[in-house]
Amino acid sequence: MDFLYYTSPVLIAAVTALSIAAYSWHRYSLASVVVLGWGAAAIILGQLTFFDGLLVWLPSDWPYFIAFALLAFTPAALLVVAAARSRKFKMFLENVPIRILLLTQISRIGGIALIAAYLRGELPAHIGLISGGIDIAVAISAFALAYYYPKGNAPVLGVAWASVSLLDFMWAVSIVTASFLGFIAVVPAPALMGAPPLLVISLFALPLGIFVSIEVLRRSWTNAFRPQ
Repeated sequence: MDFLYYTSPVLIAAVTALSIAAYSWHRYSLASVVVLGWGAAAIILGQLTFFDGLLVWLPSDWPYFIAFALLAFTPAALLVVAAARSRKFKMFLENVPIRILLLTQISRIGGIALIAAYLRGELPAHIGLISGGIDIAVAISAFALAYYYPKGNAPVLGVAWASVSLLDFMWAVSIVTASFLGFIAVVPAPALMGAPPLLVISLFALPLGIFVSIEVLRRSWTNAFRPQ
């Protein structure tokens, strides 16, 4: 069990990055190179520890928290900007079926590691139990919806799925930030999200999931509410 806990986030990130790269190679090779580099960087940086306390926040954590936040959210922001500004990336993305985007989110099964951390007393229930449980539900429903979407053309379900996915991220980010700023008291502090083995989730699965959820929401919303 300990072996799976410590290795599953890295294995999931590696498999996800390799799968996306393989799919993209003959369609838009730059995307393959970028996702492989990003995945490798996330795995390498994911072996670092950003916060010394691990179970509590320390006053000295401020610069590391800022660096952690930048590393976690900059990739998602860059992807959103690229989707809006880069003609080649936008064309590539438009040709990726929604079901393929959904399949990337099977990686959210990594929520099992969050639940394991909660059971080990290393994460609060707010993150380990709630976010971890929602992550698993999102992963399972992504697989089911990926199968159903092309058959039933179910954009409303796509909107619902993406909304739940984004709300899950908002919940987790709000808890971590509010805890760090002292607005809420949770025991233990969710500082383990900035240390192995969970840091890989923060650096790769989180920003990838945010971007994919935004894209699925945008396209499903357009399809669901397009004038007949």
